[in-house]
Amino acid sequence: MVIVMGEEVDVFELARRYHGELKIEEPSLATLAAELFDDLGLKIREFLEGEGYSLTGAKFIDYDKSLVLSMMKGDRTYEIILRKT
Repeated sequence: MVIVMGEEVDVFELARRYHGELKIEEPSLATLAAELFDDLGLKIREFLEGEGYSLTGAKFIDYDKSLVLSMMKGDRTYEIILRKT
C-alpha cells in the first residue's frame, strides 16, 4: 500500500493506471514505476495535459530507475525524466 493524497492506494492499482494511462506495456515495469514514483508520473501527465501538452509515449528504464515521459505541444517534442535517487 502507498499513501496518495491522504488515501491508501494499492500499488497494483497504481500499476494498472501506469499501464493504462501512460502505456507502460510490461506489467512488471508498470508495477516498479508505481512502487518508485507513487502517483508522481500520473500527476505530471495530468498537469501537462491540462496545459495543452499531449503524451506521445512513456517508457521505464529499469537499469537506472527512470521513467521517461515523451510529450508534445504544437510541433515541439519534449522528454521529461523522473529518476529515483
